[in-house]
Amino acid sequence: MHRGCVPFVRPDQFATHYWPTIKPIIEELWRGGHQTMFYAEGKWDAHLDAFRELPERSIVFHIDRGDPLLTHRKLHDKFALSGGVNNVTLAIGTPEHVRQEVRALIETIGREGGYIMDASAIMQNDTRPENMRALVEATHEFGCYDAPDVLPEPLCVSPAATEALKGLPSARGLPPGVCVPWAERKSELGVEIQGSAELAERVWQAADASGCMFIWQMLLSF
Repeated sequence: MHRGCVPFVRPDQFATHYWPTIKPIIEELWRGGHQTMFYAEGKWDAHLDAFRELPERSIVFHIDRGDPLLTHRKLHDKFALSGGVNNVTLAIGTPEHVRQEVRALIETIGREGGYIMDASAIMQNDTRPENMRALVEATHEFGCYDAPDVLPEPLCVSPAATEALKGLPSARGLPPGVCVPWAERKSELGVEIQGSAELAERVWQAADASGCMFIWQMLLSF
């Protein structure tokens, strides 16, 4: 969530306005079979106890600037955690720095499972390729768990949610970056294109690509 934490809001504002608004949304999504990726942008350490009010496994808590050890201590028994690799390390650190950071996270907050290796924030173009390679290689090296004695029950996905998945572009066999192909849109219009059909198709494809980018960036990656 985009900076909905102290000090952007006061503790009393979080308690009276922010949390009573966002909590029911997460609970309703969970009732519909959807797990929320709670991207805790900023430092949410002051609010970790509030998250314990949410249903077990209803969120994945992504650590940005918060304390990974404190977050693990407060939440790991109810929710999976992700993130925690410092973006500054990925941008200006050395591969060895990245390797040490990854190993520390795996051996502390990841030692009991339920941890997803990831950068703290969205990686920008200042992330060094060799550091990204070190993150992946160190995760493979240190992130192997013993086979569990008992596997957790799978998430219960509602029939409505399953039906909605069938409408996704990937399920419809569409190429990456396309929401509604021009042929489908043209058919929906039900009218003959006046002027240049080629121009109309190019304009639609550009608009559709922008829509796909918005969905990916604003609704999925965030």
